[in-house]
Amino acid sequence: MPGTTASPRPSSVRRLCAVGLTLATALLVAPAAPDAGLAPAAAEPVAAPVAARSMTVPQTTPATGFRVASFNVLGADHTAPGGNRKGWESGTVRTDRVVSLLQEHTLDVVGFQEFQPPQATRFAELTGASWQTYPGLNNPAGPSVNSIGWRTDVWTLLEARTLPIPYFDGVPSRMPAVLLQNVETGRRVWFFNTHNPADVRGPAQGYRDAGFAMEVALANELRAAYPDAPFISLGDKNERGSYYCKVAPGADMWSASGGYVDGSTCSPPGGGAIDWIMGTKDAFFNSYTRVWNDFVSKTSDHPLYTANVVVPASAPVGVDHVVVVAVPGLTSAIAGGSSAPGEATRMATNGTSTTNARTVTESTQADANLISLLSGRRVFPKGGGHGVGSKKTLPSTVHDSAGQYVSSLFDLAHNNSARTMFASSRKETQLVLRSWNRKEGGKDPYGVDDGTAKIDRFKIMRDDSRSVGWWRDTIERKPAELSVIELSGVLKAGEDDGFKGPAYQKAVRKAFQKVAGIRRSIAKSPAMNGTTLLIVTGTGGAQKSRGSSRTWAQSYKVPMWVTGPGVPAGSDLYGLNPSFTSPGTQQPSYSGSQPIRVGDLTNLVTRLLGVPPVPASSMDPEQRFQVFDPLLVPGS
Repeated sequence: MPGTTASPRPSSVRRLCAVGLTLATALLVAPAAPDAGLAPAAAEPVAAPVAARSMTVPQTTPATGFRVASFNVLGADHTAPGGNRKGWESGTVRTDRVVSLLQEHTLDVVGFQEFQPPQATRFAELTGASWQTYPGLNNPAGPSVNSIGWRTDVWTLLEARTLPIPYFDGVPSRMPAVLLQNVETGRRVWFFNTHNPADVRGPAQGYRDAGFAMEVALANELRAAYPDAPFISLGDKNERGSYYCKVAPGADMWSASGGYVDGSTCSPPGGGAIDWIMGTKDAFFNSYTRVWNDFVSKTSDHPLYTANVVVPASAPVGVDHVVVVAVPGLTSAIAGGSSAPGEATRMATNGTSTTNARTVTESTQADANLISLLSGRRVFPKGGGHGVGSKKTLPSTVHDSAGQYVSSLFDLAHNNSARTMFASSRKETQLVLRSWNRKEGGKDPYGVDDGTAKIDRFKIMRDDSRSVGWWRDTIERKPAELSVIELSGVLKAGEDDGFKGPAYQKAVRKAFQKVAGIRRSIAKSPAMNGTTLLIVTGTGGAQKSRGSSRTWAQSYKVPMWVTGPGVPAGSDLYGLNPSFTSPGTQQPSYSGSQPIRVGDLTNLVTRLLGVPPVPASSMDPEQRFQVFDPLLVPGS
């Protein structure tokens, strides 16, 4: 299942910018009352220092990961003298265990139910300034027995309100909603926490239904007003699967515990829990856990429910399709400058590009870099790499070489019900099909189960012309949201004549004629025209006939182009991405400042498709790599 990669701390300059933005936003949106460039040349200079560029280049919000929980902590009055829980320790004593559980499970945001004043007071004593709660104790309208708590080193409060949800006998109880901003990434998220009435004081179904309808209305209101901010609902709803089907369809939400809505069909998750973690579909859940052990059972009569959340980086609205064209054997020397093929010049003029991207450090070979393009991983398995290229022979599957399941672009797209395609004319790429077919593909953790076969259509043809023709015929019938096409004619011609003769140059021209044909096919498709990003990249340059090409600049230096909606014309990829540094003629190691690499395209594609970064990807796991005008991206 998809994982969450911890964010590295931003540079001091970036941190100051982020803090300044947070303070400015906080002043403008104070917490409410409780109820209220040019085409690149053949040789590129080393880019300006990252810190200097970050002051002048607007940046979009990167992927944001955090841990969330819902916990009914059993109100202090239940275990006080005269309460209905004989033999239990007091709410104050039990709050010590609550804080221990937050630390043990590294939680960032928690929805507390039955969080009564004695417990809230003890919680504040134990956590000090490291946690904040709302409504909490120091509130003009008085304390609430339902609060949201968050770590102050992770989140900053921007706005807060309460919603009068019907509780016992229909009497309104104020349930909190808070808009928090992530300190490191700037991502804003709405959190809502409710405790709906049980039937212990008489039938309460009508009151629950009224509360659920108010929850749906709130989610839709906030999503309309804050389109860049996901909505996450926590709480003890006192209802099992039927709650899901009353809320998920109307608010377009899903649950951390599973379930799905497909048209008129609503299938709630199993398990029978009455405590829920829900969210709008721009928040992706994984690692959902019901924590119930001796320690928890002495703390509350409810389990602790936790989940990881990943919110993908923002992308321009209207990008619905991505086509990636991989060209092994393509050198930057032949693809840039005055001798560049016409289509290469056209892409540089109409989009963003560089002739100074890099392969993975360990290998410049086609197979290693194709799998890095698909997985966002390095090569060597000991470092969490995919393993392809670490040995002379190809493995049976990518997972075999890595020693673990390797998720790919196809996983993230297919698991979210997007159609996927792969076309090639090189027999070695059968490795791709063997790795992500019905037998070897992983489970689908999101919504409707789309199956284990991650590539809907796959074809290896005799040559590039037939591969592109098959792709064109297929999209005419039903366009795929993700297409990956490898053009291998350049590599084959280069291996035959040393990557510099007439045959090689002719093969490069033919490859870009195929790229032009792909562009025209996109323009002819009513579904894809104006909604598609086209990415063309070398996946390794010239290769020596003997020995390793790993340290040869003509082999590790590759070109890259991106065109489509939201991409500024004539721009430079390094100019748009101050977190990457143009490496001159060097091939840097993985420490220190990094160049743009082929593997960085992995999470650019996931970002464009609105899905999380590929699990365990080590290249741009925060989806910071961008190809857009940042001012066109929501939440920039």
